[in-house]
Amino acid sequence: MAFGIFNEETTAKWLESDPLREYFVFWDEISKMHLNAFDHLLNTAKSENDWQKFFEGLPILLLQHMSGGHGRWVLPQKALGAEYRTDFVVGEKNSDGFHWQAVELESHFAKSFTRNGDYTKELTHAIKQIEDWRSWISNNIQYARNERNKDGLGLTDIVSDLPGLIIIGRRKDLLEENKYKRRDFGNRLNIKIHTYDWLYEQAEGRYEVLKNIL
Repeated sequence: MAFGIFNEETTAKWLESDPLREYFVFWDEISKMHLNAFDHLLNTAKSENDWQKFFEGLPILLLQHMSGGHGRWVLPQKALGAEYRTDFVVGEKNSDGFHWQAVELESHFAKSFTRNGDYTKELTHAIKQIEDWRSWISNNIQYARNERNKDGLGLTDIVSDLPGLIIIGRRKDLLEENKYKRRDFGNRLNIKIHTYDWLYEQAEGRYEVLKNIL
């Protein structure tokens, strides 16, 4: 499959020079099969571990909300020293360079807010995870940015306050009165909170666009 304007030969040569090539995702190869698999798991998954394995197998479904046209990457269970391990780090590249996002998965049975409007323990845990990752990156920023062949993590251009994305729960469980609280929280802490339904819709929307183009 060619990447962008390149043919298969030039794409292969381009990937050879990519130090993160095993994590590169051809994001525009989204298909109906992917959507069917996602929909099936929405009805059969038992825990967030099922989702972790699912997205590791089909990483294309984890980055359809991104728009970088110069490449996209999905890194599962990225070790941050001996202290932490992310669920995923996803990245894109555009004319400004690389942009990374920390992804924390919670159960699709979990809720974001209690009936009183407080954060649930699941959401609180997810927030702490991302804040811990940010703190580690801040203390090891050069190591995180260095290429892997130079004893680094290879996360070029990563910033210590990288954006976070929490995937939790289903839309049907969201209370209308918490909608603005969730948005304001995301803006304040640079951590977006979305449901698995939202993630599915990002993939579905991209599929529909590409289907009409190809």
